[in-house]
Amino acid sequence: MSLDDYALITPENILNLLREMNLTNEMEQGLRVLSERSLHLFDASMAGIWLKRGDKFELLAASAQSEVQDIGPIQSRFADGLQTYWATEGKTRCSMEKAVIYEVGMQGSNSTTWLTLDDWIDFNVRSILCIPLYHFGQVLGTFALFSAQHQAFGTEIVYWLEQLVPLLSAFVYEHQMRLAAIEREQSLTLLLRGTEILVQADSVEQLLTEAGEMAMEILYLEAGFFLLQTEETWQIRAPFGRLRQNDIGWQSWVASQMTKEGPEYVPHATPTLHILDLEGIQAPSPWPWRRILIQPIWTHQGVAGELWLLDSKEPSEQLRETLTAFVRGLGVALETIRQRYELERLATTDRLTGILNRQGFDQRIIEEMARSSRRQTTFLLLILDLDRFKQLNDTQGHPAGDRALRAIAQNLRVAVRGQDIVARTGGDEFSVILTELTKGSIAERIIERLKTHMHLEEYGLGVSIGVSEYPTEAEDFEGLYRLADQRLYQGKNEGKGKIIFGFDEL
Repeated sequence: MSLDDYALITPENILNLLREMNLTNEMEQGLRVLSERSLHLFDASMAGIWLKRGDKFELLAASAQSEVQDIGPIQSRFADGLQTYWATEGKTRCSMEKAVIYEVGMQGSNSTTWLTLDDWIDFNVRSILCIPLYHFGQVLGTFALFSAQHQAFGTEIVYWLEQLVPLLSAFVYEHQMRLAAIEREQSLTLLLRGTEILVQADSVEQLLTEAGEMAMEILYLEAGFFLLQTEETWQIRAPFGRLRQNDIGWQSWVASQMTKEGPEYVPHATPTLHILDLEGIQAPSPWPWRRILIQPIWTHQGVAGELWLLDSKEPSEQLRETLTAFVRGLGVALETIRQRYELERLATTDRLTGILNRQGFDQRIIEEMARSSRRQTTFLLLILDLDRFKQLNDTQGHPAGDRALRAIAQNLRVAVRGQDIVARTGGDEFSVILTELTKGSIAERIIERLKTHMHLEEYGLGVSIGVSEYPTEAEDFEGLYRLADQRLYQGKNEGKGKIIFGFDEL
């Protein structure tokens, strides 16, 4: 049908309008048909449909009779006015399906308390017909007609609009439900695929990086980061989206927000939406967002971290549901990694002393050999065997022996450098790797000082030490260990308490 065919209000034209809207594939396309056809059907100069999105009204379709006229300048002020109107007066002044007509500047007319008279005159508007879109008691939006003439909308137009609007509301509601179903299905598909990716992550860092990318893909958000609890503090980890390239001091600002309530940060137990407090950030703000949604990440031990999501819009109910499912999967993956770390730690840690056990030491020395080969450096392997330890156990009991082993292990750990390696590799045997060191006078002084810091005299003990050098004396682990072990025991056979660097010292 041509636009001229819509010049008269008839049941046939109303049905044709609905039929034409229903033939469109998308809701916005159908609403554009409505706004365009309404100009002729209801003799309006401008028409617009605002739909409610969260706490805002958003212009979804608009048309004007003349190219000179433009509904664009009305959009933001009218939308803000609608928001205020429906929050205060709308529900009491209008029944669910009744139109309200405003005659701008005429005495006795409904007053436009949410737009000044000058605003309407500037927009060349004299009459406004505003009718709410309701469905099942839910406000969906508003359909508005504008005219440059006073008293442009008579009782006939109002009558037919009140017949049309319930059908229009059903059209909008049906499309919104369809879109929501499609988005939910897409979100579930992405969540299932994402969960498979998350549970395969090998490290916390990889997990958070993958989760950040997924958050943008699934939740359609621009930026965010993770706040993860460590043993001592909370750390900002894996910023994603626009934060990754945006160095505007946001981390300092987040730190200041965390300490507002006190020196100890208390994590959120439930999802929390904050309107950004931009105090302290220079104006104009470089941040394009105004809201932070903080979602706690739960494990069986409690809140292990938080996901901070930054956006300019309030999240919908569907987004919150998707986010909850996403973070639940993230918490499971995080706990899985941490449990794996803990099992690995227990498998490689000596339970009595807290330092590496034999299995852990074997892994670390292989790693150190590879690193030393890449850097073309040397290191010394020390095997230490306590003298008279059996006598201590026999005379004072095993608890005394255990106390001695724990103290000696901690003394060794404190005495070496951070990059050196200390392990308990036998009952009363310890192994030490002194990295980037060769045999010589410097090494002798270091090992003598190490022996002194063990404080063995407190327990009536001594120590014999066998030393070998990688890769000068052996290029594989078995050969290096065997050489140091042979020197140790040949030295013990000669009188205990010695540091043996080579067989010629015997």
